Amino acid sequence: MSEQQRPKKRRTLIKFAVQKSVYVAGVGNTTDWDFITSTIGKDADTGKEIKTDCFYCEWLNSYGTVAIQQQADGTSQTARIRMTFVQTVYDALQNGMVKIYKNGITDAAHCFVLASSPDNYAESNKMLEFNVKHYEVK
Repeated sequence: MSEQQRPKKRRTLIKFAVQKSVYVAGVGNTTDWDFITSTIGKDADTGKEIKTDCFYCEWLNSYGTVAIQQQADGTSQTARIRMTFVQTVYDALQNGMVKIYKNGITDAAHCFVLASSPDNYAESNKMLEFNVKHYEVK
């Protein structure tokens, strides 16, 4: 992987949750948020898959005219995320409603939503880049 196709600092922990809506007879639609997991290897002893819902990324906050424009649009915080390409994350970002939790903390103050479509950098399946936004919680 060339240096241009690698996130420089993968120090911020993030988690992704995808919206799942199910119709329950007599109740109506119910909405849950399921965390996206990815296989990271196999246990040497048992051969079982090891899965994680924690991903590390390069988190770059917006500033300057971009931040000013987004604040005028009602967005309190924006960021650009670069991370190693994960197919399940890419598919979820392309096709569903996804919440991104900064630092792995799953509360409203750390919850971001997608602000741009995800970019499979250079179509090489090595790096994923996208923008997120956070609305002010009061």
